[in-house]
Amino acid sequence: MDVTLGKEVTFDCTFSEEEVTLFAQISGDNNPIHLDKKYAEDSIFKRRIVHGCLVASSFSKIFGTLYPGEGSIYLSQTLKFIKPVYLGQLITAKATLIDFDPEKRRGRFTTECVNEESAAVLIGEAVVIFPDEK
Repeated sequence: MDVTLGKEVTFDCTFSEEEVTLFAQISGDNNPIHLDKKYAEDSIFKRRIVHGCLVASSFSKIFGTLYPGEGSIYLSQTLKFIKPVYLGQLITAKATLIDFDPEKRRGRFTTECVNEESAAVLIGEAVVIFPDEK
C-alpha cells in the first residue's frame, strides 16, 4: 500500500434534500435551519444548510472505500466548520496523508472540504489504522 507522505485523495459530493432529511431523522438533529425553507430564509444563511456532520461524513467514504480502503479503521477526527454548505452545492472532500507509523499502521491525515470556489468549508485532522496487507 502506498504510504507516501503528501498523498492526496479526493471525493466530490453534493447533498440533496432527501439526504438532509434522512440525516435529520437518523441523527435526531431537526434544527429548522436544515429542514424549513422559510425559517432558513430568515436566518443569517438566507437558505437551508446541510448538517456539518453530514458534510464531514464524506471523509468516511474516502477512508473506508478509497484510501486506505476496505479494512481500515477510522480512529479519530477533529472538525472546524468554516462556511455553510447549501443543499445541492458541489463539495470536494480531500484527505492528505501527513504522517505514518509503520509499526502501528496508523496514518494521520489533514482533512478538508472545499466548495466550488475552492473556499474551505470544513477542516480537521483524522487518524486511521491501515488494513493489513494481504
